[in-house]
Amino acid sequence: MEDPVETPSGHSFERYAIEKWLAEGNNGCSITKTPLKASGLRTNKTLRQSMEEWRDRNTMIFIGSMKSRILSNEEEEVIVSLGKLRVLCLERELHQEWMMMEDYLPVLVLLLSTKNFKVRSHVLVILRILATNNDDRKETIAKTHDGIKLIVCSLARKIKESKLALQLLMELSENEVARNIIGSSQGCILLLVTISCSDD
Repeated sequence: MEDPVETPSGHSFERYAIEKWLAEGNNGCSITKTPLKASGLRTNKTLRQSMEEWRDRNTMIFIGSMKSRILSNEEEEVIVSLGKLRVLCLERELHQEWMMMEDYLPVLVLLLSTKNFKVRSHVLVILRILATNNDDRKETIAKTHDGIKLIVCSLARKIKESKLALQLLMELSENEVARNIIGSSQGCILLLVTISCSDD
């Protein structure tokens, strides 16, 4: 249920379903058969709020449970789990905050050392999402053990991955602390200039 509405008799329905029911020529409540018009429906705010709280609680639990999955030895499970985290990060800022509360950054940075291109690519995208418009996260990512070093390593890999790493480093460089860490990382500036000047 996405958009719960309540009838004057106190029954709740999905708005789309009850409006469709009425549009098909039915002129009464499907449960009580009492006369009903679409104009008599009102949003069930209490039910909607309960549904949102339930979704949030389950999403928070889900985010917490994904940490062990992305540390799995099963590469496919790691890739699928990272894909789900990526979607959640894009859905709501709140999901990003929950990831930070669950201390995902060290785990994500650790995954940049894996041999799997897809895993590293997902991680680079997630880190960029987390860093976007958030100075604290930029700084935290930059200060995470070996974070910048591993991101810089991605600059020297496949073109797609190097572009993702470049985008992340550019995002991080908007923060002064992160910029200083990037600048002091061996070979980083040379790789950044080389990649940003390439035609690909």
